[in-house]
Amino acid sequence: MSQNKRFRKPDFLIIGAQKAGTTWLWNKLSQHPGTVLPDEKEIHFFGSSELYGRGPEWYFAKFDGIDDQAVTGEASTTYLSDRPAFFYNEVNKLEYDESLPLLPEMVRTVLPDVKVIVCLRDPVRRAVSAYFHWMRKGKLPVSAGIEKTALNHPRLRLIEMGDYERHLGAWLRVFPREQILILSFEADVISDPRSGLRKLYDFVGLKPDFVPEDEKETVHKSWNWTRIVANYYAGPLRRIVNKQPVAGVLNRHDFLRRFAVSSEDTEYLRKQYLPQKDALREMAGKIVDLWKYGED
Repeated sequence: MSQNKRFRKPDFLIIGAQKAGTTWLWNKLSQHPGTVLPDEKEIHFFGSSELYGRGPEWYFAKFDGIDDQAVTGEASTTYLSDRPAFFYNEVNKLEYDESLPLLPEMVRTVLPDVKVIVCLRDPVRRAVSAYFHWMRKGKLPVSAGIEKTALNHPRLRLIEMGDYERHLGAWLRVFPREQILILSFEADVISDPRSGLRKLYDFVGLKPDFVPEDEKETVHKSWNWTRIVANYYAGPLRRIVNKQPVAGVLNRHDFLRRFAVSSEDTEYLRKQYLPQKDALREMAGKIVDLWKYGED
């Protein structure tokens, strides 16, 4: 890395969790007059072995030209992990780069003073939301269910992305607690977004009383199960299915909702995540008591 050039570094990292409001947080940060954010929301520098291999100068170039007086950062959900993965391997499995340090240690070395933001969501609901996300793309069989999809397509990280005990624990062992803000998707994004945004703005050094536009509005509009199934089986007619008025009818009437997630899949997810509850309460506090773990 060049010894003479002074690089602009990110002030904050939103590290996850995936499908837990990170795009909403990014959108509300972008509206604050005290921020200037890079064009890319998710750079994945620390989460990808291949991108990390490009070196810090490649990463810092993403923030080149941003005023030092402005707050800047990025949001990559691959960072809520304990190890960087290979992004571009050809095999259909999740592989980690064992030659590199743990991911939080990599961040600490490059960005020792960065502020880390994590938003946690009921891990069962998070996994279901991620499953819907991948099914919406129309490339995977909608009849497989969550467990088979997770096992047959590990690179989707359906289960791994909700392994909060392991991943958050890794971050808390490396970074001082005061450098990590843990938010609740249920409380700080859904129930009381104004309070959540005050916490967020204050944590990164912004005026906390700023009120963004449409603070309660979600950024991504999700599809229901009926529309996902129709999209999958429509084949060449997908364009018609996803235009009005057909899309509107499907959005209003989720005829196939009861087939979306089976009781077996719910129990599979509960077995993955419920044993972590007590340990997570020690790390993240009482926000875990808002989670139903599939009981509803």
